[in-house]
Amino acid sequence: MAVSKTTRARTVALTTSLLLAGGMYGATSAQALDGCSTISGASGCWSSSRDAFTVRDTAVDGATVRVEYRVDLGTEDVVGRCATRADGVVTQTCAVNGLPEGKAVVWSVSTWKGSVLVQRGPTQYHTS
Repeated sequence: MAVSKTTRARTVALTTSLLLAGGMYGATSAQALDGCSTISGASGCWSSSRDAFTVRDTAVDGATVRVEYRVDLGTEDVVGRCATRADGVVTQTCAVNGLPEGKAVVWSVSTWKGSVLVQRGPTQYHTS
């Protein structure tokens, strides 16, 4: 799992667009706290009780599965990725540490072959 902290100035535009995209998919702050997204050959799930993502590779196609996420914490954002491994590990769980309650977690699941994006699912919006 790759986690980094970036300045708010660098990520406000992306976070805003992701939140607006979440709104287009019917997301609201009253939406369920947990959720999953499934695309061809892959699934990703968010668990608010564990503050963790679980990604699963459901096809034998040589692709890896990623969940990329962003959490707006004010002055610094948490940005990260949880992914299956190319060596055949088909399920990976990644904890996102240090999230305060009620923060928006904006994420999407995708499949990759090497550095080439194969498919990306819709943006998901849930709370921690």
